[in-house]
Amino acid sequence: MHVSSVRDLSAVALLLLAVVLGALWAPTTWLHHHVVEREGFLAITEPLAEDPDFQRTMSDSAVEMLMGDERIPGWIEESLAPLAEEQAAALTGTGVYATLWNATMSEVHGALFSPGASDLDVDLAPVIDRILTPVEEKLPIEIPRPEDATITLASIPDVPLLTRASAVTPWAQWTGPAALVLLALALLIASHRRALLIMAGLGGILAGAGVWWIGEQVEAVVPDSIDQTAFLGPVVQVFEGHFQAAMMPQGVIMLGAGALVTAAGLVLVGLHRRS
Repeated sequence: MHVSSVRDLSAVALLLLAVVLGALWAPTTWLHHHVVEREGFLAITEPLAEDPDFQRTMSDSAVEMLMGDERIPGWIEESLAPLAEEQAAALTGTGVYATLWNATMSEVHGALFSPGASDLDVDLAPVIDRILTPVEEKLPIEIPRPEDATITLASIPDVPLLTRASAVTPWAQWTGPAALVLLALALLIASHRRALLIMAGLGGILAGAGVWWIGEQVEAVVPDSIDQTAFLGPVVQVFEGHFQAAMMPQGVIMLGAGALVTAAGLVLVGLHRRS
């Protein structure tokens, strides 16, 4: 009896660990592939380059910097302004804008995983040159370029959680297989396997509910200092939407699998009692 109790307690401990690892697998794996890894981060932010608000932020900043240059003669400003605005509006379909956007998002990614807060500085020199080149074909003079075309688009807050997560998430892909191994080991050593199978199903239901809840409540989990800031906030909100879309189906699948395992365990217990 004592040996049997020890085996069951060990099996339950392994099962609890398996449930925790199983619940962590989906969110941490997604976090690693789409946030921690630079390529995944850029893949999600790439479509944002077509967002009108972000386009206006970039183009308006370039025009504002250009028109604020004191070296531009006053007599040419009235002619220059509409031409510059016209070229800025057409900028978003060019390779210059795509390069600028990717460079900006790379800076955002690097800042998010660097200790301490930092400014998001962007060099608009290539954009200004792209605006002025066709404009100069319509004006009688060469327009001077700003000596320093760097602007600060946003302030990136310190996010210690991301820094710590980046050290752990590379191992996230192994949490799922590890949970399955622990579950198999628990069933192997348990003396009351049918009961443990029911517990495993209930654990799967809890894990699925946890994953679903994380997906549902991700906006509440992310601090307002991150997803409510200028420029960065809309970017973070897009990640929240992608995370939610990925986690909620995963949670439902885990809930269903847990329910099936629970039902199988109950059937086996019923058959055993009849025999």
